[in-house]
Amino acid sequence: MSVLSAAVLCITYLAVLVGPGAAIMLAAGQRSWVTVFGATPVTYGVIGIFGPLLPLLGMRWSPLTMAAALLVLVALVYAARRVWRSRDAEPTEPTVPFWYRSRHYVLVGALLLTAVIGLVAMYNASAAFTAIPQWWDAGYHANAVRFIADTGNSAPGALRQFAAPMATSYFYPNGYHVLDATVYSLGHWPVPQVLDVGNGCQVGVFGLSMVGLVKQISGRPVLTIATGVLACAFTDFPYDVLVWGPLFPFAAAVAMLPAVLALCVRMITNPTVGGIAVAALAVVGLTAVHPSVMIAAAIMVGLYLAQRWITARRVPVTDLWTLGVFAVVTGVLGVFQLLGMVTTAGTTVDEFPPSESASEAVGQLITNSRSLGLPQWWLFALGVVGLFAIRQIAGLVWFLVGAGLFGVLFVFAVADGSRIVASLTAPWWGDSWRLAAIATIGLVLLAALGLTVIGDALAAVPWLRPARLAVFGVVLAVLLALTRGLYVSRNTQRLAELYPDGPVVSHQDVTAMRVLAGMAPPGTAVFNDPYDGSPWMLALDGLHPVFGEPLIMPQDAAGEGPQRLMLLAHLNQMDTDPAVRKALRDLRVQYVYLGGGFITSSFGRASGLRDLDTVHGLSLVYANVQARIYRVLD
Repeated sequence: MSVLSAAVLCITYLAVLVGPGAAIMLAAGQRSWVTVFGATPVTYGVIGIFGPLLPLLGMRWSPLTMAAALLVLVALVYAARRVWRSRDAEPTEPTVPFWYRSRHYVLVGALLLTAVIGLVAMYNASAAFTAIPQWWDAGYHANAVRFIADTGNSAPGALRQFAAPMATSYFYPNGYHVLDATVYSLGHWPVPQVLDVGNGCQVGVFGLSMVGLVKQISGRPVLTIATGVLACAFTDFPYDVLVWGPLFPFAAAVAMLPAVLALCVRMITNPTVGGIAVAALAVVGLTAVHPSVMIAAAIMVGLYLAQRWITARRVPVTDLWTLGVFAVVTGVLGVFQLLGMVTTAGTTVDEFPPSESASEAVGQLITNSRSLGLPQWWLFALGVVGLFAIRQIAGLVWFLVGAGLFGVLFVFAVADGSRIVASLTAPWWGDSWRLAAIATIGLVLLAALGLTVIGDALAAVPWLRPARLAVFGVVLAVLLALTRGLYVSRNTQRLAELYPDGPVVSHQDVTAMRVLAGMAPPGTAVFNDPYDGSPWMLALDGLHPVFGEPLIMPQDAAGEGPQRLMLLAHLNQMDTDPAVRKALRDLRVQYVYLGGGFITSSFGRASGLRDLDTVHGLSLVYANVQARIYRVLD
């Protein structure tokens, strides 16, 4: 992919990601930086409302219908402001410190630096945004994007059509996938390119999100700028969770978590109709992308309210009234997401046995060294300095406590396999990588505070005092040198682990799937092994694999149905078993595809897909070193 094509895709992605939310923010009376940092979660809020609603109205999701949905919401938000504008109180909280125009320019530069570092890391790791992400969840996310774009069905439950076609109840929050499908529909770039660019943008989104929170509450220019710069440096987030899993929607949700918190804080401290509306939309959007992160947001907002009420030594009636209205509005706007969460409550938690001691877990977390084994010592040192200066950001203590709580859960998840820990971490699937990611957002703030304290100490020298911002620039330049560009090479190395040429989907697989796309008649299915790279044929070429994602047995058995599982175990008996031939006819299977590599080394070829060359009812029509295609004979 050329640099120009990559730039066009990046601009398109950012326009879809930010544009709709920014329009609603303006209609809600939000201005300046609030409009910018709040735009992303509000865009997902549009998807969270209309994604499930449009299929009920018999309408397809497309860029055009998204634009129509946006116009409806803009009109409703603006009308609500006009009707209830007399009830919008003036701000009662002290305003943040005044910012000179130069501070805004520097902040823009800091955010551009963060965004560019994130995109460059992804560009280099993914072979110029063209590589196919490997491992377990990547194929599911890619197939969801292609399915929504091809069918126009944006209902979260519709994803069962390729993932669990026989499931009677299915819900998967698909806000992330609907947005990517919208981008795909605009330019018909290959799905892997859309995924790679979108995931590269998450670094910049996270930087903007953190800036929004710090600026909203502290208002200190240097601290805000430092936070924006350092958001791209920590390996634990977002880079680790873009590789582990890979957890693309989770990374997108955590990236905008601070912005959602900032909008909620703004709503509570300055309750207006517009503020309540955009905070509710942001929470709906967060839920549509990943409900578990919404739970984390609820915990942190609870901590904020506790600090606010304890500090004030009272519970303001205005707060209770605002929260009540907010809960009603959020419940109405997010009814489809909330009902979906109820249907998935009690989902089986992944089992991750203890792997480290508690001390090792703590060390890995605070030094960001879990994945690569190399501590980020300079960030750790900044965090230590920031910890001793925590009183300077008293208004953000609740945020650090919340992040620290997830740090504690991470340590327990890694070092303790008890049922109590499993219950406490169940909303996050007991997955220590997810818990570490949420904890890391607190470490970013501590490191930024440490960098600010060092800059302030140097600027306190009398003859340097008039050039405080320049002094901070020098400190930042030294940090860039010490960390070799804020660890960009290290984080690129981590991302590159997701993009080898196979074993799940290699370039030979891509070639074979393209050949198969020219053979398979429309409306037919391709039988495949769920544990190799074959589910990717939907995302890459619009084919219809019988298994659209890897199976987790035994819980996935009901969703697949007996015929599919029978073929997985006995397809190679089709010459002698009429039930196998009947299942092939019922499922409209005309071709069988075998990939050469598996998602993990623990999987081997399914028993029914072994020795297919000896089956007379199958004819080998294509083969390369990685893949084989068989035609089912009549």
